[in-house]
Amino acid sequence: MIPTLSREQFYTEYRDTVLAYISARVSSYEDAQDLCQEVFIKFFRALERFDGSRASVSTLMYKITHDIVVDHHRTFHTYTSLDEIGESVPSTEDIYVENEKYILLRDSLKELPEQQRDILIMRFYAGLSLSEIAERTGLSYHMTVKKQREAFAALREKLRGKF
Repeated sequence: MIPTLSREQFYTEYRDTVLAYISARVSSYEDAQDLCQEVFIKFFRALERFDGSRASVSTLMYKITHDIVVDHHRTFHTYTSLDEIGESVPSTEDIYVENEKYILLRDSLKELPEQQRDILIMRFYAGLSLSEIAERTGLSYHMTVKKQREAFAALREKLRGKF
């Protein structure tokens, strides 16, 4: 069963989320834009073989996006843009302290299991609801809530005494 939305509607609905997901994982915004285009090319090709009884369209989109980011890292041996965010420290002490907190949070987030990290990024960076995350990842709503709770607990433990 092929979904009834047009290509333009799919692009409009998913572009910002896909771009945000990719931008959080690659070293440059230009790379993220290129990879986003690649996601939609593969997505539209995959729709021809899509079986709606096996997965939702958003699950297909998430899977393709994730696979393209992984392939990008394998091919170019790159690391997420999170490594490069905050490298230049402003001169004021308050901003410096905030930057240090951000770096601690970023590094702790990178230590989480990939699924937990992805859920937090989709929730707080891309602004998705837990229901939308569940749909995109193929997890049940309750499992998504559980994974988010586990991720927060792990982050709390990693950051204990550092703030």
